[in-house]
Amino acid sequence: MTDLFTDEWARALGAALEASVPYRDAARRWEGAVCLERTAEPGDDASSVAVFLDLAHGRCHAARLATAADRRQSRYVISGPLSAWLKVLRGDEVPTVALMRGHLRLAKGVLPMLLPHVGAANALVDVVRTISPPERERAILPVPSVVAVAAVVPRRLEFRSLDPDAWAEHSVPLRLWEKAKRHGIWNPADINFSTDREHWGALAPDERDLLLRLATLFQGGEEAVVIDILPLLDVVSQEGRLDEQLYLTSFVWEEAKHVEGMHRFLHAVGALDTNLARYHTPAYHTIFSEALPRGMQALRHDQSPMTQARASATYNMIVEGVLAETGYHVFHDVLTTRGILPGMQQMTGLLKLDESRHIAYGLYLLSRLGIAHGAPVWDVIAATINELMDPAIAVITEAFAAYPAHAVPFGLSPAPFVEHAMTQAARRLERLERARAQGVPVGVKD
Repeated sequence: MTDLFTDEWARALGAALEASVPYRDAARRWEGAVCLERTAEPGDDASSVAVFLDLAHGRCHAARLATAADRRQSRYVISGPLSAWLKVLRGDEVPTVALMRGHLRLAKGVLPMLLPHVGAANALVDVVRTISPPERERAILPVPSVVAVAAVVPRRLEFRSLDPDAWAEHSVPLRLWEKAKRHGIWNPADINFSTDREHWGALAPDERDLLLRLATLFQGGEEAVVIDILPLLDVVSQEGRLDEQLYLTSFVWEEAKHVEGMHRFLHAVGALDTNLARYHTPAYHTIFSEALPRGMQALRHDQSPMTQARASATYNMIVEGVLAETGYHVFHDVLTTRGILPGMQQMTGLLKLDESRHIAYGLYLLSRLGIAHGAPVWDVIAATINELMDPAIAVITEAFAAYPAHAVPFGLSPAPFVEHAMTQAARRLERLERARAQGVPVGVKD
């Protein structure tokens, strides 16, 4: 056996992939180079190292320690500490689950676009197991015994769907679930962006830049939320809230479609070959690289009502209720009034309907928590919104600041959109205040 993440291991893996008939069959539809990167463990100063695999249609054309050029060439870069990689190799987690739980990180690429290739990923892992890891590395994470697993995993003692009180069709989450089934069934692949491509070529360079900036902010944000929502599903599951868990399954599915849809638009207009990360401003990183993952991932180790409230206020009130809604407003103002990019018009209309249900759930969740647990939760909601409104508004103003004030593309001005964001936030806060005064969660009386 060969040490993991060495040049010898990379070459052995390449040869094993080339020789593997099961891998070739499972990966026939995959095309694109991949870097597998081992990062340092927490508290370890060791440098990272990556292996480059040039994969296409079940073949491995090259395998070696990755260079900077290899990383740029790769369609996907998957990163994680050795302990996370060993959990995958040991079979504790399949690769896609490890990515969705944050144990492995997608440093480059779009997670939902990987999902159709789960079989290829699992087959690749099977090949890796034939050449590694050595016994001394296996010892880092010993395989748990059946007795050990039984000691820490609770037994299922009931099935909530058999309890008539747990299936109240009038509940807010189940009404949202019904709406999701009726109105959320759309396929990003069915949206025709061919006319958008023609319109895109006819736009002035600065007009393309503004729309590309907006689409890029959406794309990064949608990818962030589809990953960061997962801890909330764990919390409502642990609390036995079956109706909320059912609705949240549609929530995740819809966010994944939003990622795919924006990716398809950017691909259709030929914008994926540029350095789109240049549009991510400091305020954008404050929200999406810091506040959102920090708030949501905190639920993995703290399920208190206050932590849930901070997570939902960040996700539903700021990211969706302020930034996403303002983004739709900009798209509507530009596209519909000028009759351009019909595919993007169609998609943003569908996204807005999905997000309206997401925000409705967030208002329900926040008011449910506040009514049940009192002032500490209401204080957290107010503090979170107060803390994040400034950077959220700065995301809007920084986007417009990229252009001369007298020559913003399409003749736009930031003021109406800032006002729109503030007005929407104020309306949501008023709904929460009414729910607090009435002692009834938002949506229950609707």
